[in-house]
Amino acid sequence: MAPSTRRRPVEAIEERARTSSDCEKRVRRALTKLAKTGAPFTIENVCDLAGVGRTFIYDKRRPELTKAVLAARDKSQAASAERAANAFDRDAASWRERALNAEALIATLRAAIKERDDRISDLTGQLYDPDGNHLAEENSKLRSLIAALNTNLTEANADNRALRRSLDGARANVKRERERNVRLILPQ
Repeated sequence: MAPSTRRRPVEAIEERARTSSDCEKRVRRALTKLAKTGAPFTIENVCDLAGVGRTFIYDKRRPELTKAVLAARDKSQAASAERAANAFDRDAASWRERALNAEALIATLRAAIKERDDRISDLTGQLYDPDGNHLAEENSKLRSLIAALNTNLTEANADNRALRRSLDGARANVKRERERNVRLILPQ
């Protein structure tokens, strides 16, 4: 027998090498896709997407592939942890910032209230008529009179609205009665 044809083990080795390079390309494409999502991923996610087993990625014949997959996994998980830490810091900073702003606003409002109270007491002290009588008592009487007049005005407005509704209803009844009388007088 002449060895004119290639032996089968050589063909099988070549087929395995071709399959191995195809699998390596699929793993690299899967890494690219997963890295583009920005979400953290694991070795199992890469294996599932590429359609290979974990032993293929950890094979000693492809150390650069193993390093690339592990580095991409670590980077994705570190980016996720960093995003979470940044979000926490941003939220915590915003709470601190809001608390500081609220405290500053409280201080400003307290100062404004104190200034207003001082002004009111100063103006109240100046309330004297030409005879030298203090007008604070008359002022309180006028306020109570104004409150009573406002109450009376509100009640008068309510009565006025009720009377207008009653007047509108009466006008509608008169109109309906006229139309009925016209129908009774004139035959169809």
